[in-house]
Amino acid sequence: MMGIHLNDQAFITAARDMAALGERNQRLREKLEQMYKNLTTALDTPAGHEIEITGENVLLEPIDDMSKVIDFTSKTLNLIIGQNGVQGRYYDKLFDEYEELDSIIRNKKTN
Repeated sequence: MMGIHLNDQAFITAARDMAALGERNQRLREKLEQMYKNLTTALDTPAGHEIEITGENVLLEPIDDMSKVIDFTSKTLNLIIGQNGVQGRYYDKLFDEYEELDSIIRNKKTN
């Protein structure tokens, strides 16, 4: 009988690491946003008003896009592993159906 096995600990570790990455991404966004505000404040002079800075969206948009990817991946991993690290049942039905189909196919070959 052929079986499919998932490494539950690997999913738990990946979910934990993805959550940490999400936090680091948010801190990076906050630092870049503050840096941009500091830059625009430094240019708040008569000469600085001649310079139009429109780069905030260009600067922060990639960080926001990355945040969406991290959030989606985190939600998917948490769905797979279940709540609070308790093993989830996301794939159980799929694996049960696979085993049932495999059994039917093997039985037809022997009949």
